[in-house]
Amino acid sequence: MRAPRRDALRRRVARPTHPFSTAFLLGLLVAAPAAALPAPRLRGLVKSARVVAAGEVTAVHSYDDDRVAVVDFAVDRVLKGSLPGAPPFRLSLVELHEGPSRTTLTAGMRGLAFLRPASRTSYLARVLPSGTYYEVLPEFGSFVSASSKDVADRQTAVASRVVETMSGRGMDSNAARALTFELLAAENPLLVEDAAAGLAELRDQPKLSAEELGVLRAALLRADLRDRVRVAVIEAVGKGGIRDAVPTLQSIAAPPAAAEAAWRVLDQLGAGPPEKSLEQRLANPDPGIRAAAVRELLRRDGAAGVSQVGPVAIQDPDPAVRKAAVEALGALGKPEGLAPLERVFADSPTDLQQAAARAIQSIGGQPAIDSCERLAFSAPPDAQRYAVLVLMTMNDPRKQAALDHIAATHPDEQIRDLVTKGLQFHEH
Repeated sequence: MRAPRRDALRRRVARPTHPFSTAFLLGLLVAAPAAALPAPRLRGLVKSARVVAAGEVTAVHSYDDDRVAVVDFAVDRVLKGSLPGAPPFRLSLVELHEGPSRTTLTAGMRGLAFLRPASRTSYLARVLPSGTYYEVLPEFGSFVSASSKDVADRQTAVASRVVETMSGRGMDSNAARALTFELLAAENPLLVEDAAAGLAELRDQPKLSAEELGVLRAALLRADLRDRVRVAVIEAVGKGGIRDAVPTLQSIAAPPAAAEAAWRVLDQLGAGPPEKSLEQRLANPDPGIRAAAVRELLRRDGAAGVSQVGPVAIQDPDPAVRKAAVEALGALGKPEGLAPLERVFADSPTDLQQAAARAIQSIGGQPAIDSCERLAFSAPPDAQRYAVLVLMTMNDPRKQAALDHIAATHPDEQIRDLVTKGLQFHEH
């Protein structure tokens, strides 16, 4: 008698009592995606550090013929870690001056220090006064410098929010976005580069405000940033799908690495550089820009760009630019690139000739075999021999017909012997 009653009870509980109850329950079970946290480097440093402190280097004391130094660091604020008393106070930081480089902390330098207790070695115990010492983490960017107190205070506030977030307070998408643009506006390039991860998350968020766009434009155009940093920000614009940045990207003409990254991202965004700009940059006085332009032309236009890139490979005054054009033609992998490559192979110094050989092999197939066969007859004598060697190393069974033809008809007996007997090594 009880079983039917239990079945009826189950049916009553399972039946929704409100038309929206099923959707409500599903909403509880499927959590909304959390905002991706920006500042991956800062978060990594915060996680690794025992102490995160903001302050100023007040003095540097050298010991043992400058093999080791103690840096007096006047702490204004402790963001992470437990230290005796409350700021302001001083910490003693140990620097070992060994190896190819040395830490550059000098008196007057302000910034954020990511620290750990210094190693307790017998050497340090012998050469340093007794006391409590810390050292800057060995990770890149473990001291984030600032040029003034105002700049230091702003970057300390940014780092403080990262520390709070990692302590469990969390950060919603609006706060993460605000932090991204504060990092992007920072003076220190380490913080600017750390903004890239947040920029890449903007694809599904509202368009940039005028203020945000101004911050992004200024960062993209900063000439004082290293190539690596500018490229990271430029590439993040592409990942974030930020089309409002297209005019700024189109205006980036130097340095070469940033210009090339901007061209790639413009293609991602469906814009591309202005029609004539790449052709004009083939005549740019900067060899790096010319090299970047040939790569972009072939990437963008494919075989149609060979007519512009081929002359660069043959006659640009800078060998590095010619080599870049040769390598780009090889990477294109189209038979249309073989004609200029044959010209380079036949009449170039050894390094360019070798680059042309690699490019011909990269294109491969019957057209590349035909190129090597032509060069075996028409190139200068030394280049003829090299063309035969390139042909012999090709991993394509169709090469044998060309080698048989060379062996049977070539006017140079040494080249015929090379084909039939291979390389001969004589012991002395």
